[in-house]
Amino acid sequence: MKKERIFWGILFILAGIFLVVNKLGYFPDVNLLSLILTVFLAAVIFRSVMYRDFAGILFPIAFLCIIYDKQLGITAITPWTVLLAALFGSIGLSIIFPKHYNRSYYKYKNGQYFKKSDIKDESNVTFDNSFGTSIKYVNTDAFEKANFSCSFGALKVYFDNAVMKGSRAVVRVDASFSGVELYLPKTWGIDDKTSVFLGSVSEKNRGSQLTTNTLTLIGDISFSGVEIIYV
Repeated sequence: MKKERIFWGILFILAGIFLVVNKLGYFPDVNLLSLILTVFLAAVIFRSVMYRDFAGILFPIAFLCIIYDKQLGITAITPWTVLLAALFGSIGLSIIFPKHYNRSYYKYKNGQYFKKSDIKDESNVTFDNSFGTSIKYVNTDAFEKANFSCSFGALKVYFDNAVMKGSRAVVRVDASFSGVELYLPKTWGIDDKTSVFLGSVSEKNRGSQLTTNTLTLIGDISFSGVEIIYV
């Protein structure tokens, strides 16, 4: 998570610089709140470009248009027209340029790598869902890792009949404008390593049972909610 700390650190540094510049009178027509929001939205756009997150690019641009609509002379199309344009643009670009994991390996933690699998077998599961509702059942006695991608939809994945090959497994969830529910055995614990922007990762029905296995959750969550439900 070092990159995340650097990102937010730079964001706050830029906010401080803008505060000083604003007090010096260089932006007399821009209020303090607008400056802070501008720095935040610009940082979000920069981060989203790196991850090719179209919603994270277009919606901040739409918010900037709303903030500076008078200066730009576009009050006739704010706020709803630019927000709808951002929504339709995000949907269209997500269809044309879906996320693909072209690297043979992706880095997980502390220099350890997990090999990407494009097929479904007893230990590796890959599933993509867009613009719909899907239910996935993972039934295996040797589960190791999974990749789930969900955009503009709803995805439910049941692990209650899955058995890990070892004591740990990893699931990557990339979700945008979606709701994802993961149903896990109560003896599993979660190690949350996801990157979340305007979204959430929550747990439900967590009991006091002894944790025998750990599921590490990684991935990018934007404008989405991921709920861990223990069954």
